[in-house]
Amino acid sequence: MKLSPGGRVRQVPIDDRTDGRHLYLPEAVVAEIERMLPTYRGEEEHEGIIYLGGRDVDDGSIALVVLCPIATTTWGSFRTDVDANTAVVSTLGTLGMSLVGQVHSHPGEWVDHSDGDDRGALVRFVGYWSLVVPSFGRHGVRPIEQCGVHLFENGTFNRLTTHALRARVHVVPTSVDLRSAK
Repeated sequence: MKLSPGGRVRQVPIDDRTDGRHLYLPEAVVAEIERMLPTYRGEEEHEGIIYLGGRDVDDGSIALVVLCPIATTTWGSFRTDVDANTAVVSTLGTLGMSLVGQVHSHPGEWVDHSDGDDRGALVRFVGYWSLVVPSFGRHGVRPIEQCGVHLFENGTFNRLTTHALRARVHVVPTSVDLRSAK
């Protein structure tokens, strides 16, 4: 049996649809992901994990806050415990938001979900987003196409193709100055 670079037994299901659920990521949220994800790396280079709180809308989810849980991390994995997960859920409740997704890093360029990523996801519900950032987040998440963007549907995480990602994942500017537009 041949395993993928991430130790995955079966191929990751692919989603090439341009008309599915959307994810809206404000630039400020993206900047916080890029700032906080590498803080898990440490001296020995470990994976990191961030949760995204926000709101569901008719066509998808809007991420509004980055939550950095207490986690046990290694070069090739992360794990959160019940107390850490309770803190995430409690904080989201206080903010009046729900969990819309997670962002975690991988050691190399491989950005599919590993079998462990599938099993270890905090939640698995229809519409839950999971972004995998290469190189421990060392180079940020932009352009977003360098990341593996997965959506939980039909009982599994499906990775969006670049075509689907460009149509359905939106980094939203913090401001737009229209005064100079002609």
